[in-house]
Amino acid sequence: MSGVIYPRRKVFLAFFLCPLVLGFIAGIIRTVAVLAELVSNPKLLGSVRGAELLLMPFLTPLLIQLAFFLPFLGYALAIALIKVKKTPRNCMVVSFLGSCIATSWVLLFISNVVQNIKGAQYSDYVVELLILFVASMATCWLTAHFFLPEEGYVED
Repeated sequence: MSGVIYPRRKVFLAFFLCPLVLGFIAGIIRTVAVLAELVSNPKLLGSVRGAELLLMPFLTPLLIQLAFFLPFLGYALAIALIKVKKTPRNCMVVSFLGSCIATSWVLLFISNVVQNIKGAQYSDYVVELLILFVASMATCWLTAHFFLPEEGYVED
């Protein structure tokens, strides 16, 4: 046996921290959007504190990681225990499953909002869910492409 042992720890951490990466990107986009809104409407200048604006790119990833802690803990554990290897098919399947998990987790929260707030409908959130699905699929695919090991690993 001249193979290398499957890197479970690296694969687990990479998939577990997928929401953190997506949250960092979302935090930067949200900061730029708030800055653009402030520039276009100077009356709002007093409504946003400087510290909130500066910390947004750093706090958003932590909050998103916390929000997706449970589903991505299970997702990362499953991928590490199954010992998924990098193939084009596996990258697509892993990314599709990750985006389905993220979207269904958010759909649980949206269903709570729709049931408890009068006038709220599922159709109000279709665009956001679609953006979440595509963004999480891209993040999970990139994670699978860069962190899943190639063929040639032995069972430990």
